Amino acid sequence: MLDSHNIRFTLPIWRVLYDVLPTSATQNIVVLELRDKTNVEWCALHVETGEISWQHAFIETDWWTGLIGFYAGKLLLHAYTGSEQPAPKQLLVVDALSGNMSWTLAGCKFEGTDGLTIQTSRANPEQPLILEHWSIANGNPAGASFLQPIQESTFWKFPISHEESSPYYSVIRQFIQKITNKIPQKAINYGEIAGHLLFFNYLYPANAITLSRSILVVNSTKTVLLNEPIDSDKDSAVFDECFYSEHHIIYLKKLDELVVIKLPRP
Repeated sequence: MLDSHNIRFTLPIWRVLYDVLPTSATQNIVVLELRDKTNVEWCALHVETGEISWQHAFIETDWWTGLIGFYAGKLLLHAYTGSEQPAPKQLLVVDALSGNMSWTLAGCKFEGTDGLTIQTSRANPEQPLILEHWSIANGNPAGASFLQPIQESTFWKFPISHEESSPYYSVIRQFIQKITNKIPQKAINYGEIAGHLLFFNYLYPANAITLSRSILVVNSTKTVLLNEPIDSDKDSAVFDECFYSEHHIIYLKKLDELVVIKLPRP
């Protein structure tokens, strides 16, 4: 069996992000947006310990605020005008480690970042689009007229989805069938992790007429380390997503439950 942390929340999990331009301190941090029909909060989780570093809303935000990115130790959020006019009205930048608001900027939309500078745009019907640049650390104006090319970290990866039309689908399907004695249905998500194989697939449980989503983890000797069903309800932007590193697998087991699996060190 694999070691794992099952973390339950009081609100459904709507979004889970990792730092795509990580610092040494945020490489093993993931951030979550938690929301239901009336409440929204954000939190940071350390995957190695399974501990929540902080969880709260911000006085500068309301329900129409959403997490849009995690870069270089900073969370980026857009505040929107509301359902009648769902356009960004403010950019908010939060320190991922402390959970404190770093700075805010009204009347703009996030366009991109290189980890040092943030590029935003302002729309004016009477003028061309205005691009502006700001220090990601403190929101001070930056003189850059363009962003430096970046290479996103490959520390975290996503499984590859293989539809039934994929040339690899039948091979993966047969492998799962031999391991589990069950025939996968629909698309299969597959990943290779430091000698381990990861599968997300749909199966018909015994005496059932509806499909159940399952996770399967197998090591290099074809020993099953994990094989269990996942709640098949889908009401989250990230329910079908999973990401992994050489040491961890992260996925949603239920809408309010995040699972962090610790893989044996290679």
